[in-house]
Amino acid sequence: MGPGDPEARSSRVPALLSTFFERSAGGLSGAEGSAAGTVRTFALVSIASTTLFTARYLADPAVAAGPLPWLNAISIAVFVAVLVLVARGRQLLAAIVYLATATAGMLYMAVLMGWASGHHFYLITAAQLVFLMFTERQRLWRWTFALLSAGAFVYAQLGTEGIGPYADREHIADTFAINAVGTATLMFVLSVVAHHRARVARAEAERLAAHAEYLANTDPLTGLANRRPVSARLEELAAAEGRTYCVAIADLDRFKDLNDVYGHACGDRVLAELGDRLRGQVRVSDALGRWGGEEFIVVLADSSLADAAVMMERMRRIVGERPIACTGHDHRVTVSVGVADGEADRMSHRVVKRADDALYDAKLAGRDCVRMRPLGEAGTSRSTARPAR
Repeated sequence: MGPGDPEARSSRVPALLSTFFERSAGGLSGAEGSAAGTVRTFALVSIASTTLFTARYLADPAVAAGPLPWLNAISIAVFVAVLVLVARGRQLLAAIVYLATATAGMLYMAVLMGWASGHHFYLITAAQLVFLMFTERQRLWRWTFALLSAGAFVYAQLGTEGIGPYADREHIADTFAINAVGTATLMFVLSVVAHHRARVARAEAERLAAHAEYLANTDPLTGLANRRPVSARLEELAAAEGRTYCVAIADLDRFKDLNDVYGHACGDRVLAELGDRLRGQVRVSDALGRWGGEEFIVVLADSSLADAAVMMERMRRIVGERPIACTGHDHRVTVSVGVADGEADRMSHRVVKRADDALYDAKLAGRDCVRMRPLGEAGTSRSTARPAR
């Protein structure tokens, strides 16, 4: 998805809004940092909006002489205290204090100005706001304030006068319109931010799931597949009617001696390099993996035994062409390879067994070679003595 794509452009605005509301604060990170950033942003917005409303109402001498200026001054002081709590990393306490103060402020505005002023409409935003100010671990506080705000809204709507004792009857409709539009705008913004946060959370969950799947299917040393996906591919081919396939097992010659003399760190370096060399020799349709220890397996779909043997011979030759450097010394490594063919008989384990037998045929033949065990050829008894690898 490029920067000019419609999807990229459409997600840019939610991302910017989310950044504005959820910038980490108080030295916190993760969910707590985002929640603290939201509290800080709304505390700043509330300080500005409360100051503007107070200045507007002070133009009316009757309101100026009443309790509203003092109540708003207290609210502003509490919002400043919320900023201090956020700066000190007290996200939960800051959220509780902010929402309690904001809810109380909407209530006394409804009492003083009447429900027709629409100040209590902002209580509706708590339904979204609690999910941004509290983390998932603080879900009890989410529902506490959601219910508290709902109850406060019902009281303000049904329990207060339509036009309060300090309301300006001539401009009450204008005040209602301002608060209605403000509430609708805020709900829209909060919905966009909440949707973006959910989208980011889903993307992160998908990323973590994909990473976990990768770790479950990948050998960490070589970066190749481990037994799990290779076995699954084997079972798939063994169950596919009309499909033929081959299995090749390659084993690093005299690897134990290398480990004993030069140490496991050098052995790991050799295995990692060997994995890179093998990776460059397989087709897209082939499954390559580390089978265990110094053994690697290749599953070749739609391949005859002869073709598979030719491919493995080329792989064997390329592996031994260049030495592998390891902490000041080089190692010339070779591999022995066993190849067997299979068919759709749901017996892939038998093909692996014949490939393993062919591998030991290669060991008996002096190593650094490829040997085959065709379909139908009897396998070697497990009691037969095996040569040193």
